[in-house]
Amino acid sequence: MSQEITEERKAELLESFLKEFFDFNGLCKAGLFTKDIKKDYHKQAEILCSFLGIESIYEYGAKEIRCHITEAVPNNNPFITVIPSIYE
Repeated sequence: MSQEITEERKAELLESFLKEFFDFNGLCKAGLFTKDIKKDYHKQAEILCSFLGIESIYEYGAKEIRCHITEAVPNNNPFITVIPSIYE
């Protein structure tokens, strides 16, 4: 039995993904978005993909990141911070 995703469901998933992982107002303040694309989730994804150098918005957060984050006030955190994939 095939469960094909409808265009309406794809649009709902895109909206949900963007709202969960991206701050629209912050991206407007940074100059990446304009207020007139607030409900245009396809345009938002297009802009973000171009800016981030990815082919699909769903690539965002897919890879684990390991980095050192310097803190102004040490909190005895490990030297290397691991930010897991959003899909794990």
